[in-house]
Amino acid sequence: MNKLKYILGLLLIPAIYACKKNAPDEPTFNVSIAKTEYNVADSVEFQIEGYADVIGFYSGEVGKEYRYRNRLESNDGKLHLNISTQVLYGTQTNNLSLLYSTDFDNLYTVDGINKATWTDITNRFTLSSAAAGAVGVVTASSDVDLSDLPVSGKPIFFAWRWIGQASTTAALGGRTWRVPAFNLTNKTINGASVIANVTSAGWLAIDVKNTANKWTIQTTTPFLYFAPNSTLNESEDWAVSRALFPSKVSPDLGMGIKAYTDRMKNYKYKFNQSGTYTVTFVGKNGLNGNIKETVKELTITIK
Repeated sequence: MNKLKYILGLLLIPAIYACKKNAPDEPTFNVSIAKTEYNVADSVEFQIEGYADVIGFYSGEVGKEYRYRNRLESNDGKLHLNISTQVLYGTQTNNLSLLYSTDFDNLYTVDGINKATWTDITNRFTLSSAAAGAVGVVTASSDVDLSDLPVSGKPIFFAWRWIGQASTTAALGGRTWRVPAFNLTNKTINGASVIANVTSAGWLAIDVKNTANKWTIQTTTPFLYFAPNSTLNESEDWAVSRALFPSKVSPDLGMGIKAYTDRMKNYKYKFNQSGTYTVTFVGKNGLNGNIKETVKELTITIK
């Protein structure tokens, strides 16, 4: 029996050793400070002891909070949009309009846009202008607050609609429109998070009347444009965005202050504004794809 126990013990030792090698040790580091209040001009020194393979640092300032490291949405922001446009040639007025919908069902057909509720918001922006037949300059509209548009829990869609009346000559017809910029952002106290731009908004062209022309979407400037192609017939064409999510934000970011090959040492940081900050250090040990993490938090007041 004793011999059997001995043999079993020998068999178990490699298994136990293998388990230990697959699981990293818990980080044993600790962080402390000499005091909890500092002046803006001070350099705060964090005393770091123990060990961790890598250490990340979140200062607690706006955009650098550990609690928001995984946040992708925030209802605290405001939807903003700025655009630029350019009008060319032709003589007809009011060809171009910008609309939005919160009940479009992703059916990019004439029936699909007709079933949705679309609201015209063109008058919130400044569009390019030019005399009849002339080439207008690219006109940037100021950043517009659209925070009244989103509906909770629903995406938002934008559409450019071009309408041209029948004409006797191309010179008297609808005008060419270009859209070099379309920048949709969610602005929070942490800054502006990009929701979409003119190339990432996912525009799809929909012919409503007159297949002789339609919106052109390309990867070079002008990225989005409509040219009536000298047609004399009545036309209506739409360019509709993909589903856009107005509460999108970027996660807060920390910074690495120790890599695996670095030795453990103290860390100094200077805050630029007064306030009370929750400073977070994240230590991690890794082995064979497994990670163990230890979080240390300190509250600091900057006067």
